[in-house]
Amino acid sequence: MGKNGKYGKDYGKVVGKEASNRPGWRGPGYIKKVEAPSGSKKPKEGHSLEPVIPVELQQLLLNIFKDTFPEVLNSDSLQSLLQDVKAALYERDFNRAFGKEEYLEAYSIRWSPSRALCYLSVLIGLQKHLVQVFQSSGNSDPQGKTTDAPAVAVTAPNSILSALCFGGGAAEVVAFGGFLRFICNGSALLPDLTDSDSALPKSLFGDNPQISLHLVDTAQWGDVVAKLCNGLTTPPLLSKYASAAAKAANSSLIPSGVITTNISSDDVLALSQTQLKAMVGQRPMLCTLLFTLNELYTTSIGKTTEFLMNLTSATQSGTLLLIVDSPGSYSETTVGSGAKKYPMQWLLDHTLLKTEKSRGQESTANWVKIVSEDSHWFRLPDDLRYPISLENMRYQLHLYRRA
Repeated sequence: MGKNGKYGKDYGKVVGKEASNRPGWRGPGYIKKVEAPSGSKKPKEGHSLEPVIPVELQQLLLNIFKDTFPEVLNSDSLQSLLQDVKAALYERDFNRAFGKEEYLEAYSIRWSPSRALCYLSVLIGLQKHLVQVFQSSGNSDPQGKTTDAPAVAVTAPNSILSALCFGGGAAEVVAFGGFLRFICNGSALLPDLTDSDSALPKSLFGDNPQISLHLVDTAQWGDVVAKLCNGLTTPPLLSKYASAAAKAANSSLIPSGVITTNISSDDVLALSQTQLKAMVGQRPMLCTLLFTLNELYTTSIGKTTEFLMNLTSATQSGTLLLIVDSPGSYSETTVGSGAKKYPMQWLLDHTLLKTEKSRGQESTANWVKIVSEDSHWFRLPDDLRYPISLENMRYQLHLYRRA
């Protein structure tokens, strides 16, 4: 997540466990664990407050980061790197914060892991909607028709989810890799996310689900993403003292070839409608703005509104747009002279859901909001282990479907 992403002053509380053989990071941002407030509002239908994510899977994703960048984690200059990146982010100097490979790697091992786990929980919570944009490698649903009801088994043995991630980087790659692992191994064990006793069968995603990720950001994420993808599809290194059983059971998180990545080093706000149409293609897909939209609004409300309108024109019916960002007052943006502020959610709804009157008739909105949460906590399990401290996260979530 580079210039197109966001690092807010409200960015979580450090709660991670420290490895016994190494001191944890104790920079100025270290704060003791703070419990999320109780009595949060119940979300609208469609997203579980606490989707059941196996702790083992969460630990495997943390291991991907740990095993991909061991030199960075063990470097004597790690604290200095983290402080440099943090200072640049605080000053909103994104060109400096993400302008070096060593800074991208430092960001990836410090701030991306907790985000990846948070994003995974969001994807799992929304899986009954996401199954509708998994496209068969054949021609299962050529017109991209969708409904509000849970999807029926229309996907073929090989189904592909195309995801276009604006402001996307290391966290998105690992989160989607974890989601693939989950739907192939664990989704049938979860209770249905609308409080019923039924479950979403694995067959809805096909026997061999795949994900095609297109990451759009100003930062040069190519090398970092390639390393993480290799970590997702390569069995982890074992100690030479590992037992024969451990060696036999050792395998990669996901098979090779089931996740592909394409990276565009572009400024989201500078994309033309023609460029967006080329990125979107001719089928329903998933578009994401994960901790990115509010930063775009802060840069320019006018350009962000134009971007959302161009994206609307480019997308096909049935496309999903997922927004995750900081909640509450941190998502307010000054308009005009600065005398008035509007919440990010209001600006977003005004652009996507507004209708126009013409000749006495009111038009239909371009998007339908199907899930919305004003504020929700993602908490890291206490028994996760990682060499440096990580954060709990609070976020707002909105999911729209193209009408």
